[in-house]
Amino acid sequence: MNCGCQAPYIGPSLARTCYGGKFILFMSILDTLIRKKCDLSEMCKRIVPKRAPDSEYDFIVIGGGAAGSVVAARLSEVPEWTVLLVEAGGDEPPGTQVPSMMNNFIGNPIVDWDFKTEPQKEACLGYPERRCTWPRGKVLGGGGVINGMMYIRGVPEDYDNWKKQGNPGWGYRDVFPFFKLSEGNEQIGTLVSESYHGGNGPMTISRFPDRPELAKDVLKAAKHSKFLVVDDLNAPPYLGFTIAQAMQRNGSRLSCARAFLRPARDRPNLHIMINSTATKLLVEKINNTKRSTGVQFLYKNQSFTVKVKREIILSAGAVNSPHILLLSGIGPKHELDKFNISLVHHLPGVGRNLQNHVSFILQFKMKNRKAVNDLNKLSVHKFLNFRKGPMSSTGMAQVTTRICTKRTKHSCPDLQLFFGGYLAGCSKFGCVEEMQTPSGSYAPRNFSITPVVLRPKSRGFIGLKSENPLDAPFIQPNYLTEEDDVKTLITGIRIAQKLAGSKILKRKYGVEIIRETYGNCDKFFSFNSDDFWDCAVRYQTGPENHQSGSCKMGPYSDASAVVDSELQIHGIDGLRVMDASIMPSVVSGNTHATVVMIAEKGANHIKKKWLHASKEASISISTHELS
Repeated sequence: MNCGCQAPYIGPSLARTCYGGKFILFMSILDTLIRKKCDLSEMCKRIVPKRAPDSEYDFIVIGGGAAGSVVAARLSEVPEWTVLLVEAGGDEPPGTQVPSMMNNFIGNPIVDWDFKTEPQKEACLGYPERRCTWPRGKVLGGGGVINGMMYIRGVPEDYDNWKKQGNPGWGYRDVFPFFKLSEGNEQIGTLVSESYHGGNGPMTISRFPDRPELAKDVLKAAKHSKFLVVDDLNAPPYLGFTIAQAMQRNGSRLSCARAFLRPARDRPNLHIMINSTATKLLVEKINNTKRSTGVQFLYKNQSFTVKVKREIILSAGAVNSPHILLLSGIGPKHELDKFNISLVHHLPGVGRNLQNHVSFILQFKMKNRKAVNDLNKLSVHKFLNFRKGPMSSTGMAQVTTRICTKRTKHSCPDLQLFFGGYLAGCSKFGCVEEMQTPSGSYAPRNFSITPVVLRPKSRGFIGLKSENPLDAPFIQPNYLTEEDDVKTLITGIRIAQKLAGSKILKRKYGVEIIRETYGNCDKFFSFNSDDFWDCAVRYQTGPENHQSGSCKMGPYSDASAVVDSELQIHGIDGLRVMDASIMPSVVSGNTHATVVMIAEKGANHIKKKWLHASKEASISISTHELS
């Protein structure tokens, strides 16, 4: 089908996202079909990237992920402002629009930074060199192109605690309007309340149109096990089991690049450079005041230097934002001295306070269900023609819960459960009832339950490995160095076992836990003892993709703070950070919705400052002319 434009090729193809040569033919055909579905691939609505930047802009946004897409789109709403967005990756591959293929592109270097942590002392012990993998989006839309799309905001106490730490304007009542500003919730009045959701924003929110039978039965099992079941985790009591709403539109993924940037693609004042890696922020000292003056970045092995008139906004994420600051000489002097980087501005908090939710995956088998591929010719037909069927959802990954285990307000909720399974991700031949096993023989279907520590006490940091901006940063999360994080995971394991052992799941599906050795854990400890699970979670640690805190927001009196409550870097004019790195503490849930809120609120700060200044200047000029 011709979509009416000369569509560029945007890779990688789905054919390269399933391991093994047997997948290539069917997945190649599927990839072609998706690209030719104009309303799905949106090939004629893609941004047209610049091949070279102008010499100067009013604003430069570094990072085109969730935050950067929002900030660039919002600032370019002011027609007299010129905005440059610099993104290290390319545009979204059409295959990423398919919800069921949420995991297919993870680890692919074209769209994923695929970072590795430093070797861990207390965690990740079962992985090569004791390093955990950190997927991070390297693509327009960022992590919103490779995540599970779940729309969860955290709880009011998260934001009220930010405010108590010296950040006026960041309590829940303060940030709530900025959540609603982005949100275009399609289920207000039927599933969720208008009191807690917005209906007019560019980010479409609703439940997926498809869910496995198991998802509904997990909620029944939860209810029978005396757990709370709710429709909306973003409204009181903010706890319970639910089938979550997602950032999706008509059964396909809705990243911030698709929701915010593509509608702005024809604005002449918005320029977007893709496959362009920021290498340095330029700062000058003018009349004893340090001020950002420009950005250096690489595009096709050519270095560009672009000046900025008003502000630089760093939205490169919790890993790359501190990394770019350090490369620019902004950060702890001792870290810069290691690599002979000239100190531009001593700011000891850069890269510190790194947090991430930590998890552990429990695998279960269902003896009464065959392990067949959900991706087949029938499910492809349903999706491409009606946006229905298994491809239009994330399977069991749309089920979640938040739970209080400690029963104290300052630590509640402290646990989340994620589920996995029933993903229509890969198929060799597209045959209905095609077995998942390589031999094609009968095997029981699996699903997973993943306990997640929502309030981790362990803290890490981002540093440098070299002065080369193309080298990965030094990532030290210090997982499970606080014993309380381990205890919370074990509590989560017990809750997952209780749920899996419910009558409905045992009788209907034949659910049984898959007994694994987790290295030598079974040799030293009896299976299912607390000591056994303590060993297991350290061996097979699961890092969530909720990295945050590495450019902490806080008052000037806080030596660990990097930005103030208006997200301006302490001590440098015209430089702000707007992404997950500014969170003083990670929120109690998925971080994507909160990152969008941060970007909306940050863009509003900029508009208030510069539009107000322009208005005052206009009044001053008019008064002068009258006199």
